[in-house]
Amino acid sequence: NNVSVLFADIVGYTAMSQELEPEEVMQLLHALFVRYDYLAEMYGVYKVETIGDCYMACTGLIRETEQHAVDLVNFGRAMIKAAASVSNPLTGEGINIRVGIHSGRVMSGIVGKMRARYCLFGDVVNTASRMESTGIPGAVQISEETFSCLGVSGAVALCRARGEVMCKGKGLLKTYIIKEEQEEQEEDVGEDFLR
Repeated sequence: NNVSVLFADIVGYTAMSQELEPEEVMQLLHALFVRYDYLAEMYGVYKVETIGDCYMACTGLIRETEQHAVDLVNFGRAMIKAAASVSNPLTGEGINIRVGIHSGRVMSGIVGKMRARYCLFGDVVNTASRMESTGIPGAVQISEETFSCLGVSGAVALCRARGEVMCKGKGLLKTYIIKEEQEEQEEDVGEDFLR
């Protein structure tokens, strides 16, 4: 069965982390990731891992669903709003992130013996990462495969074709950008994450 895989990271993280003390970086990432974790529970998303400022998540793997792409697109949109509620310690402005999603088949499992962790494998993971790295700040970029998985859901109405984007190791890939509705209700990112 197909799954959807998401990558998200902070725009300008490398430059920002060079200006901050390690403790400040950790506090910033904690404030951000607890919000994401709260949203992951809300949207039925499986958190795969975090590496630095990168957050990797998946739908359709632990709990099979035909809605995996819709659920992950909605999660990605909520992540952007949640990130904006966290202040950049250098500017006082909200954190800006890029989100990328791709859908298809993966293999999951644990490899190695030392500090073993559950991982995802396959080209879907690589392509999802490319969707993020070539994405637009403050938007969710999805692949053509993810777009086709959205079916007739309301999420399709939010998509606009971006055209072909050059992706490292992949060549030109057709992508879509998720645009926000004009008057949209704010997502509830909860209060539990503030602790």
